[in-house]
Amino acid sequence: MIQLDATDYAILEILKDDGRCSYSDIAEQVHLSRVAVRERINSMKESGIIHGFTVVIDAKAYQKKAGVFMDVEVAPSKLESVAARLVEQKEIAIVSQHTGTTGLHVHAYIDDVNKLSSFLEENIYSIDGVKAVRSQLLIHQYKTNSYLARYQE
Repeated sequence: MIQLDATDYAILEILKDDGRCSYSDIAEQVHLSRVAVRERINSMKESGIIHGFTVVIDAKAYQKKAGVFMDVEVAPSKLESVAARLVEQKEIAIVSQHTGTTGLHVHAYIDDVNKLSSFLEENIYSIDGVKAVRSQLLIHQYKTNSYLARYQE
């Protein structure tokens, strides 16, 4: 992994706020040339620091009005296969392994709170290896650091 300096971190902060910011605009803010900014960004992409550029969309735009957080207890021998099945589902935004009981932490966005029971039955309980699910409905989200993630070792 490359060693980042203060300018690299300044570039990351700018991109975190606006992933569509042009090289020229970034260059002006960090006092470098457009070419130097492009080279730094390309270097951070190649080294795996920047995984991509994306847009953050409110789930309501897709009529997903209920956010659900789930701790899914899984048979240890089935952890990878359960995770793979969950990742395939379009309603599920996050699947991560956590410490403690063998399990996965899952964030899903579904059409309506009244459909939670059927969503769990059809999409979670039906997966071979799922032992238990503890779900909580999202009431209000105060912060999401979608720009910060640990993808791979």
